Amino acid sequence: MQTGMHVKRFVAVAPAANMSQMPRKYSMDTRNEETAILRRRVMDATVELLGEVGAERLTMDMVAARADAATRTVYNHFQSRPELLAAVYADLVETNRSLLQRVVVGTGEPAERLRQFVTQMYDIYEEEGAAFTTLIGLDEPSVRAQLRDIRAWRRARLTHILRPATTTLRLPLKQAAAFAFVATNHVTWSALRGEAGLTQRQAIHTTTTVLQAALFDQDHDLSAESGHPLIDR
Repeated sequence: MQTGMHVKRFVAVAPAANMSQMPRKYSMDTRNEETAILRRRVMDATVELLGEVGAERLTMDMVAARADAATRTVYNHFQSRPELLAAVYADLVETNRSLLQRVVVGTGEPAERLRQFVTQMYDIYEEEGAAFTTLIGLDEPSVRAQLRDIRAWRRARLTHILRPATTTLRLPLKQAAAFAFVATNHVTWSALRGEAGLTQRQAIHTTTTVLQAALFDQDHDLSAESGHPLIDR
C-alpha cells in the first residue's frame, strides 16, 4: 500500500515539475515580432485593395478579411481608416525615397544621372500602380503633408542633378529643374501610359528625349546613352 501511494504521488507531481522547466511559449520578442508581421500584413492588404476598389470604397472590414485578421485587430493597430491610409502612404513614400537614394548614382554626367532618375521614378509609378494613383488623389491632411514632402524631395534631387551643368543648360537652373519636375511627376507618367497608350519603355524614352532636347545641347543624347531606341516593345 505504501508503495502504491508513492507511485501515484510521483505521477501527479511529475507534470507540474516538467511545466516549470518549459520556456514560456511567447516571449516579449516573439510577441513584438508577431505584432510587426501582422501590421505589415494589414498594410499590404490595404495597398492591394486600394488598387482594386479605390479609397472611397475601402473599409476596415475589407482590409481585415484580406489580411486574414479580425476587424478589431486591425483597429488595434490603426484607430481609424484615415490613420491606416496615412500610414500606408507614408510607408510607400519612405520605401520609394529609400529606393531612389540607393539606386541613383552620385557620379556621371548630369544628362545620364537625369535619365536614371526618370527611369527610377517611372518604374516606381509602374510598380505601385493603381494604389499609388489612388493615394495621390486622397484629400486627407496627413496624406497631403506626405505629398508635399516627396515633391520637395524630388525638386531638390533634380536641382542637385542639374546643378553641375548650369553653365551649359539651355534654361536657367531653376527653370530647368521645374521642367524636369513636371516631366517626372506621376500625372505625366500616367498620361503617357494611360491616355497616350505608350508602353513603359516608350514612356521613359519619350520623357528622356524631351528633357534632352529642352535642357541639354545636342552632345548629350539621353536616348542614345539609355540604349532605348523608340520602337514598339
